[in-house]
Amino acid sequence: MRKCLYCKENISEDSIIDFCERCGKGVWGEKMFNTILEKMETSHSQGDI
Repeated sequence: MRKCLYCKENISEDSIIDFCERCGKGVWGEKMFNTILEKMETSHSQGDI
């Protein structure tokens, strides 16, 4: 199991980001977090990352 970079909470092995949703929203705010997540998912599905 992977751990969140910020709080060390367990996150899914399938997660494309290295932090949990709570920390992501706490650091960037909900709107920016959702944008980051959307862009990461798009890049992952296109094989860029």
